[in-house]
Amino acid sequence: MIKRYAVKPEYELPEAGAVNLSERERRMLDFITGEQLARQDLWRLFISAFETKADDVDEGWRGEYWGKMMRGACLVYRCTSDKELYEVLTSAVLGLLETAEPDGRISGYSRDKECCGWDLWCRKYVLTGMLHFCDICTDEALIDRIISAMVDHVKCLMKKVGDGESKIPVTETSRWWYGVNSCSILEPVLDLYSRTDDEELFAFAAHIIASGGCGGGNLIELALEDKLSPYQYPETKAYETISFFEGVLAYYELTGEQKYFDAVTRFFNRVLRDEITIIGCAGCTHELFDNSAVCQTEQREIIMQETCVTVTWMRFCARLFLLTGDERYAEQVERSAVNALYGSVNLKKQVFFDKGPGKNLLLPFDSYSPLYMSKRGKGVGGLKYYPDGSYYGCCACIGAAGLAVYPLIEALRKKRKEDSFVLEEHRLNGKLAFTYGPYVLARDSEKEPEDITLPVKPLYENSKPIYTLEQPKDDETVRLRLKTETGLVLLTDYASCGQRWAETDKIMTVWMNG
Repeated sequence: MIKRYAVKPEYELPEAGAVNLSERERRMLDFITGEQLARQDLWRLFISAFETKADDVDEGWRGEYWGKMMRGACLVYRCTSDKELYEVLTSAVLGLLETAEPDGRISGYSRDKECCGWDLWCRKYVLTGMLHFCDICTDEALIDRIISAMVDHVKCLMKKVGDGESKIPVTETSRWWYGVNSCSILEPVLDLYSRTDDEELFAFAAHIIASGGCGGGNLIELALEDKLSPYQYPETKAYETISFFEGVLAYYELTGEQKYFDAVTRFFNRVLRDEITIIGCAGCTHELFDNSAVCQTEQREIIMQETCVTVTWMRFCARLFLLTGDERYAEQVERSAVNALYGSVNLKKQVFFDKGPGKNLLLPFDSYSPLYMSKRGKGVGGLKYYPDGSYYGCCACIGAAGLAVYPLIEALRKKRKEDSFVLEEHRLNGKLAFTYGPYVLARDSEKEPEDITLPVKPLYENSKPIYTLEQPKDDETVRLRLKTETGLVLLTDYASCGQRWAETDKIMTVWMNG
């Protein structure tokens, strides 16, 4: 398969079967495979959106679910080599290909309502999912069929979107976020170009690059100037903005033009400094960049730190690591995985209660991650209904990709010895938190009878907090007792806290009152 680069990546993702999974990683991947990825009924539900043009009703994003979950499923297959999963995915690919119209168009929008709302975003995910399947597919004839179909799929879009008087500029194909959601199609378009060498595809990618990704201001130039942080950009939607910069990085890999790498790394540095919280996510105001590195200690009754942001940040960092081999990018993947992402995995099978027309539904991931005196399970991110009353969400579909990206990246880097972990106290805005190696620790009012809202005053020896490690319980990875002026405080890994949110009103917290 053709894959051309001007800048060859330092690493490639391991092939299927080449990853040695830890017991915890295997458990997570088995869970998501059984509860979601190998379920034929879910794939049929997602395909139905294209057959019925379900997104017409509300300019929706149901069309993203298939591709988002296919990408994750293919990455999971790289980790597990699950033959049954492979057969299910093959069937799902063939099913979606059957929805293609004569000119190649695959969309959940009818023709008279296309190129608005989230149409290009969803078409992006069709392309993304199909290309990820090509990476694991062993049937060369099927690969050829998919690539041909995807070229038709994109070129059908190019007839309406791009440069020229009769075409719509890509930034004007959505009324949301100045079109940055539409512009994030850049990455898979470049991936398709790298497999075909079709210059028309590259011309379309160049149109997106020239737009700067945003109708309200050129994001590439803003990143290069490095005068503003992402929360000061014309649009501040974290997930979509990071996704666009994944495409800018792909453009650099294919062209070697240094300014695009500079833009990406300056964007990365700004996000890491000003937006990424202690658990490796961002967006403490809904899903928006908001200077989260500073405001993460605040009380939030609103939804915050979307799982889609966690996984997209992980993918972005993973791509930078694969390109450069720089360990600091892999460290961010690990930080996000073992804290924010693992904390979102619904291993306890808590049911989301919904007051709409649908029934209560088990989803494999929680959508939002609390940090201060709050609880999990506050909503279903990207919730959309289907005509039969069933529903699904964006975060539920994206999580699998993160669960797979982490072990795939870990397989390429040196392992850290656990005995090197120490407790590095963190203070911010009059509050304090603790980490143990890569693990963020938290208090859970279900695990201890003490009032977790009371101030914590640690005791120190040689300027270091005094603590005692204990044997972890249940799903815990780390369990310790911190010695304080008022007695011992129980701290356990963040991911294990607040997991019975549907059964109890107990709260959890990372940041403690000092």
